[in-house]
Amino acid sequence: MSALNQSGLQVWLRRAVWLLLLGSFGCIFLVIALRGHWSFGPRRLLFCVLLAVGVLILRRFLPLVDRLAPGRWRALFGGGLVLLFALQLGSGFLLLQDLTTSPFDTEAVLRTATELAQGAVPALYNDYFASVDTNVLCMFVLYWMYRPVYLLTGSTGPAWAMGLNTLFLFVAAVCVCGTAGHLWGRRGKAAALILCLLFLPYYAFTSFVYTDTMAAPLVAGSLWGFLALEGRWNRLSLRTRLLSCIGLGFLVGTAFLMKGNALLLYPAFVVYLALRPGFWAALRRCWRSALATVLLFCMGSVAVVFGFNAYKWNCGLLDLSLYESMHTPITHWIMMGLENDGAFSNDSYAYTGRFSTIEEKKAANLARIQTNLKHLLSSPQSLAWLFFTKAETNWGDGLYTAPQTVNLAPVQRTWLHEWLSVDGTHSDVTADFGQAFYWMLWAGAFIAAIRGIRNRRQPGESGLFLCAICLLGNLSFLTLWEANARYPFCYSCCLLLFGVSLLAAPHSEIQSA
Repeated sequence: MSALNQSGLQVWLRRAVWLLLLGSFGCIFLVIALRGHWSFGPRRLLFCVLLAVGVLILRRFLPLVDRLAPGRWRALFGGGLVLLFALQLGSGFLLLQDLTTSPFDTEAVLRTATELAQGAVPALYNDYFASVDTNVLCMFVLYWMYRPVYLLTGSTGPAWAMGLNTLFLFVAAVCVCGTAGHLWGRRGKAAALILCLLFLPYYAFTSFVYTDTMAAPLVAGSLWGFLALEGRWNRLSLRTRLLSCIGLGFLVGTAFLMKGNALLLYPAFVVYLALRPGFWAALRRCWRSALATVLLFCMGSVAVVFGFNAYKWNCGLLDLSLYESMHTPITHWIMMGLENDGAFSNDSYAYTGRFSTIEEKKAANLARIQTNLKHLLSSPQSLAWLFFTKAETNWGDGLYTAPQTVNLAPVQRTWLHEWLSVDGTHSDVTADFGQAFYWMLWAGAFIAAIRGIRNRRQPGESGLFLCAICLLGNLSFLTLWEANARYPFCYSCCLLLFGVSLLAAPHSEIQSA
């Protein structure tokens, strides 16, 4: 294929990706609205208007940050980050929960980490981690934090876990700002910081210590690292390139261990590079270097995945002897996603639990998947109902079910619960603002998609295109998987970057951050 034809194909495929993003999510949100599952009350519409006005004002005044002296800019941006962390930490203390008593998976994770740190043998939850081993890394991270705390202070309390979780969420915000700075310069950083300050899940989730929050900075950091490495590749030394590839692979592998849908980063990077202008010509010239890069990246991922699994099985802290009889295979979650409303079902979980070995469970799950698919394919109405019901669950909640997690096991109810808890007296105001803010972020995605379909160069195009691929990957994944509004949260950085694109100045030059 000639270079010209190849370039034309890449342009067409990039347009196709943008068209898929606009068409699929546009259709999803339209159907959700038509089904009457979204409230369009006066207050929510007022928030939409206020946010639209805010976007116009910020687009007018954000370019002023480019005129600031370097010292003043660093002080202003640093002060904003300090404010964000202070607000997050304050929210965490006001919403503090003792999740060792929660009616949720967090009980097993927090209690096991606490008991291990205290030198006890937590026999109670060995069966849980044998069944849901995807939460093991989260538990060990908490244990690695709790152990020195216990040795130094003789106690472990919920404030320590909350503090660590808040730090994870803060780092996620920093990574969003760093990516925005790489794509749009100072004004991108400033816009990202403003959006992170207004992003309610960054406050409501502070007390919810779980894989969703811990995976958020790992995914955001992976995107930042990949885009920064790709953008500055030609300016880096050979040593820096090699170490960066290993480090990026390590980071993505860790993200995958923490949250399964982070696995989508691997195909997202491949698709992005395959459709990058000039990639194939560069590959033909430097294929040995490209091969070494891929091998080093894979080496980093393999090292962390296999290294942690070896540690998990051989550290002696967990009894995983029940793994063969208790482990829940991947096929189970696909089966669950293809029946009823696609969300978690105790009946589906009990069905898989009837079988005594992993192979028996897989076989039973595959048989039931086949039956479910036959029914859905024979009934287009049922298939459409399931798809849009799951889509509404996964993508319809602008707060990612954060208000539902706030009141799992509160240490003390405070005034902030009245705003951020699902049963709070002012929770409807928070929900309206959160949903309006969510729609604003998606408006940025749709505008970027329209520009991409028209093949018009846009600020931060490379980063936005990667974000589009990630969101489409999640849509495909969650169409098959168990539905849960929390699952897309670790990719919320993508939506925030689309929001930044609304605020960033309309020029294509990447400025120095």
